[in-house]
Amino acid sequence: MSATVILVLCIVLLIVAVTILKIHPIPALLVFGLLLGLATGGTVTTVTESLLNGFGNTLKWIGLIIFFGAFLGEILSKSGGAEIIANTLIKLFGTKFLPLSMAVIGFLIGIPVFMDVAYLTLLPTLHVLSKKSGHSILVLGLSLAMSLTVAHALVPPTPGPLAVAAILEVNVGEIIPLNMLIAICAIAGGLIWLKLNKNFLKQTKIQESIEINTKEHQIKGFKRLLPFIALLLPLALMSIGSFLNTENQYIAFIKNPMWALLIGILCALPLLPTKKFSSTVNQYFQNAATKTAIVILITGTGGAFGQVIKDTEIVNSMFANVNATGVMTVIIPFLLSMLFTTITGSITVSLITTASIVAPLIANGTLDPQFTTAAICTGSLGIIHVNSSFFWLFKEVHDVSVSKLLKSFSLLSFVVSLFGGFTVLLAYYFKELL
Repeated sequence: MSATVILVLCIVLLIVAVTILKIHPIPALLVFGLLLGLATGGTVTTVTESLLNGFGNTLKWIGLIIFFGAFLGEILSKSGGAEIIANTLIKLFGTKFLPLSMAVIGFLIGIPVFMDVAYLTLLPTLHVLSKKSGHSILVLGLSLAMSLTVAHALVPPTPGPLAVAAILEVNVGEIIPLNMLIAICAIAGGLIWLKLNKNFLKQTKIQESIEINTKEHQIKGFKRLLPFIALLLPLALMSIGSFLNTENQYIAFIKNPMWALLIGILCALPLLPTKKFSSTVNQYFQNAATKTAIVILITGTGGAFGQVIKDTEIVNSMFANVNATGVMTVIIPFLLSMLFTTITGSITVSLITTASIVAPLIANGTLDPQFTTAAICTGSLGIIHVNSSFFWLFKEVHDVSVSKLLKSFSLLSFVVSLFGGFTVLLAYYFKELL
């Protein structure tokens, strides 16, 4: 049996194990990484070393970044900072453009806050706004869910893009500008689709019992700027630092994702009440650690699986005679990532698996690192359907039928992914013309 057939078989079995047999991704990735290594001629010792090296190399810097991102999200969510961002943008755009407001809110808050937590945090605001404005709760909810998903798939410090950057050995700061551009275009495409289908998305059921969290009213004066500063400053530092002199120690400090996020956290700390400040910080610290533990382990085992693929050099041999083209750099990674998300229901697993497969083609110069990363992240938006936990969360909180959700949420995620992928392809060809 050829090495290529073994690789395809292992990936198919991995997908079956995660989706049909409901085996957790951590043991599944490790076991199939071991089987792949042994089946392609490795020994238990060499394959185990590959797995451990991949695990350690992946987490040696992004583990803390994932945690710091979650910690920042915890502070913004629990202190009322996230609500300040939401309500400020709603006032800025007005009720007429509420779907756009919810998309911007979801994108900003989805960067540091986990999707499920962010959606549930903003749900009360969503219901009240729908009732007061006359906008369909489904239109507003889909706008929010769409942008949360885009942020989750494309913008660090969310775990998926960090994992792709680590596996492909790409500087995080270098991927942020392109990924941000693609994210904006993808969301714009989704908003157009929502506008065209607003009649189909009419929903009259609104929960009367939901109340708005009023913690934001405890934050006054200049402190109301801190949520925006804490959220946007780390992204700016990471992006700008990548284009400046890296030999300068100050620049090296601020562009490092770990320290940039820590600066953001320091900016957010004044949002917390001074009474019991230390105990509150410690509690949020523990909450963030609890929420990120599994994510960090999945990311690490994904890196371990990818390292085995790299060490076997299967992909190098498969594409030995392939030249770097727009099709290879964008379309194939995009389609692979979309396929894995659609099958597994997990954006993070899709990102890690696809990055692991194409990583050797980055190392040998076949593919462009930045555009391949963007294509993978955009493709991972995939088609969100019944195998996604967020799909069921959305169904339950809005009391929508599965059939209607497949025709709305699932189709919207596909449209958003296509808009993003098309933007990546255009950006790639535009770069080639320069």
